[in-house]
Amino acid sequence: MWDPSRGGLRLVRAAAVGLVVAGVASASHVLGGGSHTSWLATSLAVLAVSGVTLLIGARRIGAATLLILLSLAQVGVHTLTGYLHGHAAWHDPAMLLAHLAGVGASAVLLARGEALLWRLHAWLSPSLVGRPSPAPVVTRPVALATVVPRALTPLLIGSLSRRGPPLSVV
Repeated sequence: MWDPSRGGLRLVRAAAVGLVVAGVASASHVLGGGSHTSWLATSLAVLAVSGVTLLIGARRIGAATLLILLSLAQVGVHTLTGYLHGHAAWHDPAMLLAHLAGVGASAVLLARGEALLWRLHAWLSPSLVGRPSPAPVVTRPVALATVVPRALTPLLIGSLSRRGPPLSVV
């Protein structure tokens, strides 16, 4: 079955995280009064965040890791865009607030996406948790008691109760 922490789905998951983080960082930069981010800054942010997410994506990404990743991406996009466009870094409180809001927006989007993805994984994956276990296999023969009704007992007194083929065949 498919697994968000392996193979192609892990790569798609990392790319989605990179796109969301870089997109929100670029939008935050513009909303904070900065210039439009260049395609180079945005592409580098997508590649960097996707690469880190691919490395740590073998397990579910927790809140602390997500916040660190988002904050570093916001700082990276802002610093790189400021360097490419020649303006000072973090000179305006509105810019700082816009990037902090970007961290919050990204955190909500990605936390919901991660929860949905892992919930789908749990739902679609065969799991033995909560299912009854199969009956144990009996490894030794079980002795069954033979009960003969009392009415038949006088009729069977003279009979042989041998099992197997007749003696004339053996």
